[in-house]
Parts: sequence; C-alpha cells; structure tokens
Amino acid sequence: MPYGTQITIPDFLMQMLSGQIQTDLTGNKYLSKDIYELALARACINKIATECSKATPVLTKPNKRVEYFVSKYPNPYQTASQFIYQLVTILLAENNAYVIPILDEFGKTSGLWAARPDSCEIVDVYGQLWLKYETGDGQKQIIEYELCGHLRTMQNKSTLMGESNMPFKKVAALYEQDIDKSMEKLAASESPVQWVGQLNAPILDDEALKEEQDRLNRLNLKGNKTGTFLYDNRYTRMDQVSKETSIMSPDDIKQMENMAYSYWGVGEKLLQNAYTEDEWNGFYQSRIEPILIQIGEVLTKVVFSRNQIMDGNAVEMASNRLQYASIKSRIDVAFGTYDRGMATMDSSLDILNLPPLPNGEGAHRYIRGEYRQEGTPAKSERKEENDDTGNDPGSDAAKPDVSARELRDKEKDRV
Repeated sequence: MPYGTQITIPDFLMQMLSGQIQTDLTGNKYLSKDIYELALARACINKIATECSKATPVLTKPNKRVEYFVSKYPNPYQTASQFIYQLVTILLAENNAYVIPILDEFGKTSGLWAARPDSCEIVDVYGQLWLKYETGDGQKQIIEYELCGHLRTMQNKSTLMGESNMPFKKVAALYEQDIDKSMEKLAASESPVQWVGQLNAPILDDEALKEEQDRLNRLNLKGNKTGTFLYDNRYTRMDQVSKETSIMSPDDIKQMENMAYSYWGVGEKLLQNAYTEDEWNGFYQSRIEPILIQIGEVLTKVVFSRNQIMDGNAVEMASNRLQYASIKSRIDVAFGTYDRGMATMDSSLDILNLPPLPNGEGAHRYIRGEYRQEGTPAKSERKEENDDTGNDPGSDAAKPDVSARELRDKEKDRV
C-alpha cells in the first residue's frame, strides 16, 4: 500500500474503537456458534460448495473398479456430488476436512468418507502419525494418517492444520447480534402504546385515567383524517413511541455484508444468481478451481498407491466452465475446437448441452481441409506440379520403382 494512502474504516468499527458501541465478545453466544449457523457464512459456503459439487471426478487411466466409488458412489449413503458438497462445506467451515478411505478385505480402497476435524484427532505413535476418527454410527476407528486425505485452507502456523475462521466470526457475531436485537425491538414496537403524554394534574383514580385515554384516542387517533395530533394545556408534553429497530445503520450492515463477501470470495450477484459471464469466470478461477485442484490431489493420494501415481494414475476434477458461458461463446469454442481436430463431435455437442450422436458416430475428430503441416506444399502447388509432369507428386505413379531400378543395374553389371 503506498505511503499516505487513506483507509476508510466502516462506521460501526469506528464507533467500536471510540467506545460508542459497547461490545463484549468474551463469551458471546454468537462466537460460540458453529460458523455454519451464521447467516452470512452459510449463504457463501453453500454457494461455493454447490458449484464445486457440479465437478465430476475422472481418472486419467481407465479403471472400472475405482471409477465406481470415485465418480459414482463413494459410500453407501452418498453420491459423488453429495460427497463433494459435504467435503467442501466442511473445508470452508472448519478450514480442515478429511477424506478417509473405506478398505476392503484385501486392504484396497473401496469407498470414501468425508470427516469433520472435530470428530478426528491426529496422534503420534512411535514417530508415525495415525488418525483417530469417529464413524457415522459412533464407532471409534484408527487408521494411518498417510492413507487419508487432508484438505486445509487458511494455513499459516501449522504444517498439518488450517487455522480457524475467528476473524470472520468476530464480524459475523456483531451482525447476528444486531439481527436479534432488531427482532426484540420490533416485537416491542408492536405494542399498542403509540404515544406517551404527561399530564400537569394528578389522576384521581383508574376510572379517570381510562376516561382520559379514551378521549384522547377518540379525538386524535380514531377517524382522524387530518394528520394533526392536538392536545390542550392539561398535558405538559406528548411524545410518539420510537420505532427504531436496528442498532446499526443500513450502510453499516451493507459494509459488514461486503466484508463477508470479501472473506469468502463470493459476490452479492453470485449469491443472487444475477452474475455475468465475466463475473462467473472470475469467481471460478479465484474460488472454485483452487478447491477442485486440491480435491483432485487428495483423492489421488487416497485412491492410488505411490507406484500407481508414478505410473500416471490420478484423479482429476472435471468441471465444464462453459456451461455458464453465453450461447455465442459456447458456439465459438465448440466450432473452433472441432474443425481443428482438438475435440470430437460429441464433446462439441456437450458444450452446447446437446446429446451425443448415436452408434459412436460423434467419437471421430475432423480437421479442415486447408490446414497443412508447415513445409509441405499446398494443394494448388501440388496441382501445378501434376500438370507439368503428368503425375501427381503424391501418387504412387510419381514415386520411382526403386526395386526395379536396382534389378536393372544389377543386370547391366552382370552382362
């Protein structure tokens, strides 16, 4: 940041620093909440997890057994998209998430579990790390840490663990506190008491008080279409009950929401599904793609052995970003890659959300005829040579019969 740059501090933070707003976050019930229970966090986490769940895990080398539990059904209770959604939700809420392999009787991975860090513990047993975890039915299990996958973000102080979201929770606690207090004030404002007046004479009994209330209501409130409230000199003052329901201004609340969007990397338009193609591309590259890359790396480590990975086996998260592009952009990409041999007809149809061709007809690649390798003659040049010699340079007739020539030479030498 250049020297002398002015920093604009949100009003509510300035009031906190000056003591105008008294806040005691020690033991605050909102800080003790799970971050997924906070409204600002849940909306952002849900958006990111939903978009990540649209990606499909694919294998770099065919393997039907592995493909079934990686790309289809990781465990008996979840599909692949549900598994990825939960995994990303845990990661963003806790900044740590574990992928625990389900091993068969031969010790091979046959399924995957997503585990929260609060149900897991990394322990050191004679210099080797193990992961203690709790299954969905409450059973305690232990497995070598190196066999598990560990996703993490906000990683600074620890090599193994990501840090908490406490910086955001401090802001979110004020936001949630304001909502609750606003609801309390709103409930109080629904009281039938709308005006408060002070008489300059004592009230003799309850009957006299009720009579005066009815008189004031009849003259000024019931059927009064003038909009004018009048009272005589029997009242020293008359005040309307305040209807304020928020301890922070709308601008302060907006600033807090923008701080949440910055923390989670999600814009307001994305949450409201009102984004443009460029806004989506920026969101994908900065927020979705890094998570998908980490998931692919972690799944590769869990599913395959070291030798298999060295042999080229890997899990990659395939996400069709073009599904969010405009029709024009998708058509340009589909035709631009198809006629250059970079994509098959079926893959081009998939970009346009169209089904593949039947009987495998769309599995071929085509290249436009005018493309040629550098250094080779063009069709027009080959045609000119053919006209001069009578033969097509590319035809078999234009090629010398090497074996026949050799036989003639040998015959001459013999004679």
